Amino acid sequence: MTLDIKGQIVYPVIMSAVQTQTNPKPTYSKLHARIGCVGERLSVSLRDVLDAVPGGPHRPQELSRVLGVSKDLSSRTLKASSKKDPLAVAYLMPGPASLQQLLRAAARRSVAPELIREANSAVRDFERLIRVDAGDRISLDGIISTWLPDARDRFETGNKQAVFRGMAQLKGVMADVSVTTAVIHPSGDGKSLDGVWILGSLGLRRIRPEPPIHFLSGQVGSSAKGKPRLTLDGTPAEGIQGVMLEPFCSSPTPRLDICQHGLTLHYMLAGEAIGPSSAVDLFVAEVTPGCMPVYSPGDKPRRCGPSSEISTPVKTLVFDVLLHEDAYPGCDPSLLVYDTALGGSVDMNDPAREVNRLDVAESVEFLGWDTASFRASEVPQYSEIISMVCSKMGWDQRKFRGYRCRTQYPVYGSQFSMSFEPPLQPEA
Repeated sequence: MTLDIKGQIVYPVIMSAVQTQTNPKPTYSKLHARIGCVGERLSVSLRDVLDAVPGGPHRPQELSRVLGVSKDLSSRTLKASSKKDPLAVAYLMPGPASLQQLLRAAARRSVAPELIREANSAVRDFERLIRVDAGDRISLDGIISTWLPDARDRFETGNKQAVFRGMAQLKGVMADVSVTTAVIHPSGDGKSLDGVWILGSLGLRRIRPEPPIHFLSGQVGSSAKGKPRLTLDGTPAEGIQGVMLEPFCSSPTPRLDICQHGLTLHYMLAGEAIGPSSAVDLFVAEVTPGCMPVYSPGDKPRRCGPSSEISTPVKTLVFDVLLHEDAYPGCDPSLLVYDTALGGSVDMNDPAREVNRLDVAESVEFLGWDTASFRASEVPQYSEIISMVCSKMGWDQRKFRGYRCRTQYPVYGSQFSMSFEPPLQPEA
């Protein structure tokens, strides 16, 4: 559990005097200005060319027909050149080779040579920006997305989708939706909070022969931190019986195999079925008494909160935290996303894990009050699952407020944590 520290480490760069003079390292401000300059030149010069094409102004399909180029090329060029933000122009513009094709077609339609020359010069400058300043087009898009909010979501989603596809094929397993819901309620001791953890996978399936399908890991008798694992009925959760929410699972209920290694239990989907027709839905719920403190221990606030680890390639993550009105009143969570590849699961209070933070666009949405009104379009009967849990625990579902992080293609091997900062223990 880490403090939300946003420090930057500056590493010294040692250069010879000759290197400094002949090949200075560009600063971010200079790179920003250069991209803006190139984008502005592209926008102006290409608009001049497109306006000069006979019969204009043209819509994408008309321009495609007149120039004899693809509709995709004409549409993207028209859209990019119309943007007022030069960074958006550079981000949306087709590649140099495609633009040169369009300019050759425009020249054949008797567009003035001076307009073609100016546009070709802007395209060559764009090509240098891609090849020299950024390295390739993907890198340039990544640079621009840092400064252009509209581009960031598109850039991240596309790259996360590529990671998902690759890891799904390598693992041979995927799911359509992963659900992690933590329902937090004050314990009877006044010092801690109890939690119910609802975990689900929808559309879980094998996509090539043989790989095992891991669904859940648990501990024999107690969790790794010594907290007992209980069913909703209050009995010890020794196996899958009692924790599976069968009314909300696929019918017939999927069969799970249990593999034990030391004190750890691994629940694996049984069978060898493959493909979309073999997809199953699974939901379990466990109770962990005293899982979070009411107050920060000591004289400094310490962060705590539920986490969701991405251990199966999945298209959509729905990560909810539902807090009783007496749990951290007035305190909203911050979202921390970590890469767990090097150090495993992350303690949010470990400063050493700050280097594992991922800078992503995801955020937390406030759902309001009363769990009966909470819905998730990807999860049928979601509100019914929450209602059943609250009813079993004897909790008034109207007294909970909700927070949600919903993300498309969460990166395999990452950890999403909703971080709360409990108040300090009041003086007696």
